Amino acid sequence: MKRVPISIIIDDPSPVLSVYYTHHKTGKTDDGREVIEYFPNSFLDEFCDIVRDYGIKGKFSVVPCPGNRGDIVNGIEGVSMEDMKAWLDTVKKYIVPNFGIGPEMLTHNKAVDLATGKALPMREVEWSQTQDRTTLTPYITKALSILKEAGFDCCGVTSPWHFGIDVEDEYTISISKAVYDVYGKKNAWYFLRGLRDTPNAKPWVALEEDGRTLVSVPATTRDRIWQTIHCTDTSEEYISRVADELITKDGKEGEIIRVLETGGYPILITHWQSLASNGLFTGVKVLREVAKRIEDNLSDRVEWMSVEEIMEMVIADKESYPKR
Repeated sequence: MKRVPISIIIDDPSPVLSVYYTHHKTGKTDDGREVIEYFPNSFLDEFCDIVRDYGIKGKFSVVPCPGNRGDIVNGIEGVSMEDMKAWLDTVKKYIVPNFGIGPEMLTHNKAVDLATGKALPMREVEWSQTQDRTTLTPYITKALSILKEAGFDCCGVTSPWHFGIDVEDEYTISISKAVYDVYGKKNAWYFLRGLRDTPNAKPWVALEEDGRTLVSVPATTRDRIWQTIHCTDTSEEYISRVADELITKDGKEGEIIRVLETGGYPILITHWQSLASNGLFTGVKVLREVAKRIEDNLSDRVEWMSVEEIMEMVIADKESYPKR
């Protein structure tokens, strides 16, 4: 049996500072606790250990200017340069080999006036819906350029929230052009949409223009780990119950299995704050359990692939992945 791709999308990472904290509306979890502002580098180390132990691959965002509080080259407010550089070095050493790296636009918070560098009154997601290629291209170019200066080799981007969804035709052109302008790469990917409860859920070719190709890589599961942000239960029983939503211990049920049974590719999604679980780090333990269950039950059916490997696979057989 030919194995199908499995991958994981990790949204919202940035060095130490939680972008979730910077844009959270109430500052409280659903059960009334203060949302924490910073994640220690030991949390990233724990994630890297799981990646190493189970060969996990996927997409890993690095927000260039997290929460409008500086940037990953010159420094982030409230984060020491030593801690920021250590975080970036760890990502380059242990995450990059298995994950496609890309910006989640500039701030994952307020949009930025590129001429002044100052924050605009609206969030990036709101700003983006009324833009076109003349404004989106330089904005994405700026995000990619910061990651390049920080030492990352990128060929794709992630939408903060549903950035650009109302102008997706203009957005896709802008992504492709920005990746080419900054990195000289003709092939690129982006993450914007989810295909949950959708038969045959797979990536597709979103754009072909001027010899360049852009692949849309969707999430095909929900972020089942998100609930750990709002719960203080860290028991093995709780961790197992959350993991069950993606794949049961016997590998017979769960969202991953349902995607496979309907002909799709399991492209998991979670968020940095989901894995951090508001400082309890229950989410990374759930991820470890899910990865173990995948290895135990699906090693003959699935193969971990990075978002760039998926992109290359799609481009090599474009007719099998038409625009949805």
